[in-house]
Amino acid sequence: MWWHEYLIMLRIICFITAMFFLSCSPKLNSITLDKLDSVTAFEMEAMHNCNEALYYTPDSLTRIKYIRVNVHFMYDDQGQNNFTLEEGRQYMWSLINNANKRLLENEKMNLPPGNDTPVIPAAYQYRLHKNDGMDAYYTHKDSELYYYVNKGKYRNNYNRDIIDKYAIGEDSIINIFVMPHHPDSVATPGYKATGTGIALGTSLKMAGLYDNDAPFWSFATLLNHEVGHILGLGHSWLKYDRCEDTPPHPNCWDNNGAPPCDSLFSNNMMDYNASQMAITPCQLGLIHKGFNKPGSKNRKLVIRDWCDADYNRDIIIDKDTHWQGARDNVHNITVRSGVEFHIYCRLSMAAGTKITLEPGARLYLHDALIHNDCGLSWHGIIVQERKDQKAVVLASDKSRIENIEPEITLD
Repeated sequence: MWWHEYLIMLRIICFITAMFFLSCSPKLNSITLDKLDSVTAFEMEAMHNCNEALYYTPDSLTRIKYIRVNVHFMYDDQGQNNFTLEEGRQYMWSLINNANKRLLENEKMNLPPGNDTPVIPAAYQYRLHKNDGMDAYYTHKDSELYYYVNKGKYRNNYNRDIIDKYAIGEDSIINIFVMPHHPDSVATPGYKATGTGIALGTSLKMAGLYDNDAPFWSFATLLNHEVGHILGLGHSWLKYDRCEDTPPHPNCWDNNGAPPCDSLFSNNMMDYNASQMAITPCQLGLIHKGFNKPGSKNRKLVIRDWCDADYNRDIIIDKDTHWQGARDNVHNITVRSGVEFHIYCRLSMAAGTKITLEPGARLYLHDALIHNDCGLSWHGIIVQERKDQKAVVLASDKSRIENIEPEITLD
């Protein structure tokens, strides 16, 4: 039929047209850059400070870091004065999950009044460590060390004996000790078995959970506060906590209607207040700077999940972009034509990943190190060229690329 012949002719015309344009299109050439000896050198205008906290504030490309935790329940020699193991497991599982939820939600800062401090998800979470495939809950009977006293002659909150004796993997796991207040203290007039805690090294003690018969969620912010200390944060009502977005204040518990607490009450996680639900960009930057510093205490606490590639998506740099702090990346990166991509500090590329520069893209390395932090190999920088347009890599004197094994392709 005539329409059948018409379709055949139309397909032939389309095919010839496509072949014509393909034959006219400039050929795309690519080379793999595995060293910086021959790239264009440039001098940086000023020294870049890779220790600036705000360069590490989480953004849309920040992957959540997971912090390992162990939980220890302390009893007297008769196995009394604390949750049973089954009760404790359920209580702490719920508490930890609620604390994680609060970190993701974050809240706007109350202080200073009328502030425009950005609200950013914390981008870190707790995850129970596994011991022989089981969640790491431990029980200890020890009448000499099981209790917590936070004031008076027998005060022991700063004592590390319980940690030195029972902490497991303290160099890479946060150990949470769930302790009761001492029965004699609870029986003393004026002693309040309140929810309280203290961070010591990479461990922390929590007390009052069992004694108060309070819901798990009422202690979630206590956990976040103490872990905040472990991750390097100070009390934010103080003048010298290293953050300009946490102004000094009188540390009011809440709005009690009387000056100065009628207007200057905080909701920051690192103050003593009824909320403890706000974390500022600077505070998050301090925490994530530690997460991204090789050999640091913070980095040793997180699950090492940046070694291998995630090919489910690529990172597309389609506008001028500056990565001013160190990062761990698990995706292929493509820089679009005409776009500038600036890398300033350390960038770990997961095994098997690559950076592709389209023709006309420009990559600037400002004393940067691009490597694989796990000692594995990545596929280097792919520099593309088409006719009169080519990608360019510019590197300052101290820039380095390491751990590269070019991708094998079959012609």
